[in-house]
Amino acid sequence: MDNERTRQTDSLRVLWLTNLAAPYRVPVWEWLAGQHDLHVGLLESNKSLLRDRKSNRGRDWIHGEARGVAYHEVPTVKWRRGEAKYYFLAGIRPITSLKKYDAVVFGGWESPAYWVLLVFARLFNIKCIAFYESTQETMQFQNGPVAWIRSKFFRSMHALVTPGSAATAALISIGVSRSKVHEGFNAVHVDSFRRAALAASAKADAAPICGHRFLYVGQLIYRKRVDAIIDAFMDVAQSEDSLTIIGAGPLENELSQKALSLAGHILLLPQVPYSDLPAIMADHDSLVLASSTEVWGLVVNEALAAGMHAVVTTNCGVAHSVASMKGVFLAGPDLEDLAEQMRRSRDSWQGKIPQPEILQYTPSHFAQVFNRALLA
Repeated sequence: MDNERTRQTDSLRVLWLTNLAAPYRVPVWEWLAGQHDLHVGLLESNKSLLRDRKSNRGRDWIHGEARGVAYHEVPTVKWRRGEAKYYFLAGIRPITSLKKYDAVVFGGWESPAYWVLLVFARLFNIKCIAFYESTQETMQFQNGPVAWIRSKFFRSMHALVTPGSAATAALISIGVSRSKVHEGFNAVHVDSFRRAALAASAKADAAPICGHRFLYVGQLIYRKRVDAIIDAFMDVAQSEDSLTIIGAGPLENELSQKALSLAGHILLLPQVPYSDLPAIMADHDSLVLASSTEVWGLVVNEALAAGMHAVVTTNCGVAHSVASMKGVFLAGPDLEDLAEQMRRSRDSWQGKIPQPEILQYTPSHFAQVFNRALLA
């Protein structure tokens, strides 16, 4: 509950370790900072992110000021393999500084930096909490030494937090006790998307827009299957329908050529700041997310909060948690029915959804799950 904002008498000095300061995670940190002395340790520095041309992250991922949150850049060395980035500690200062904290929240596990810090946190008798988002569908290395390390990492935690039932099931499958898991619902700042949608609806009443407006927002990489979204759109598009694609990545030129050949229906735009998304979604009707693998897919939360429909493949982590919500259309992972689900979304469109169920899942709602894990 939001009235829990007053600092508790049993507040802790907490270190949250993660790769980057994701803009959608900041409201969660700000709420927790009202309960605890929260420090966020980032394995990627601002300087490193700015010079990383392959990061596909805008300037809104640069950490700045947040209400009550102290940011620290953890000295690391980065190694890239495909989309993945792995961080190694550079020096012993991050280890010795652990002694200042009562609890550590691990926002990742793949990098050796997390493994080392976990070992010393346990040696220093510090409470260890893990935030785990992957599903069984996105879980790599089902067997072998990496699978063993992952299982050992999460089974050694005092408590764990997941964003939904799919991630909880994945943890249980690798031997984590269900009693340790605090299950929540992955959250974005839903109120800002809702406000933008209401403002846009007032304008639309004055000047109705013809045609159904589909939208994709995300990286332009193979696993997002944006080319399949374009093909499905062309299968179902009526004369005044449109598809807007917003993002950046290695497939940008290839997709630009494809979009140009279908001029008048498809618009390809560069990556936009996260703060611009609410207004963009307010001007569209149906989001499409067709990834081959997707740990969650927070863009679906954002679209639903804006009153949009969402067409999403069932192998995206978010699909399990929003399946019963109004305006959600699930497509199979093989995409055979992607066009059909896009058609169903368009044909059933009656304007923005008045009271989206997703609005109850606020950052403060999610932050309280972490709070319970910290105090367990």
